[in-house]
Amino acid sequence: MKKIRLPEMIDYFRKENNWTMKEFGEKLGKSESAISKWIKGVRSPMVEDFDKMVNLFNTDPDTLMYGASSLSTTLSEINKISSQLEEPRQKIVLDTASSQLEEQEKAKKAIKSKPKITPLFDINSPLTDEELQEAVDEAVAFDGVPLTDREKELYKHLLREAWEEDHGRG
Repeated sequence: MKKIRLPEMIDYFRKENNWTMKEFGEKLGKSESAISKWIKGVRSPMVEDFDKMVNLFNTDPDTLMYGASSLSTTLSEINKISSQLEEPRQKIVLDTASSQLEEQEKAKKAIKSKPKITPLFDINSPLTDEELQEAVDEAVAFDGVPLTDREKELYKHLLREAWEEDHGRG
C-alpha cells in the first residue's frame, strides 16, 4: 500500500511555484495557518480544497496524495513547466502534444501495415532483365518514398553486379 505523502507534496508544489504559505492560502481562499497545518500534517484539506490544489498545481490526485512516480521525469517536467504558463500558452502545449500523439499513431499504423517482404525472383536461377527491372520498380527508399529514376538505375546496376559475383559470372 502506498504511503500518503500529502503534506510533503503540498509543500513541494507550493515551493515549486515559489509561493509563500500566505500567497498559496490566498489562491485557495484559506488562511496561512490552515496551509501550515496541512503541511505539518496536523490537519488535512477538505475534498474541495484537494481538488482545487490538483488543478492549481496542474497535477493528478495520485501524485498530490502519494508523490510522483518514477515512471516519467519528462512528464513531471512538462507538468511543472506547463502549470506556470497562462491558459492560451497551455493550449499550445496541449495542441502540440495532441499533434505529436497523432503523428506517433500514424507511424505505428504505417509500420504495422507494411507488407511482408517476398522475393521478386529466385536467387538461384538466372536473373533476367525483366526480373531485375521489376525488382527495382517495386523498391522504395527506407522511409517509403519511391526511388528516383537515377536511384533505380544505380540499384539495378548494383544488383546485377552482386548477383553475377555470387553466381560466378563476374
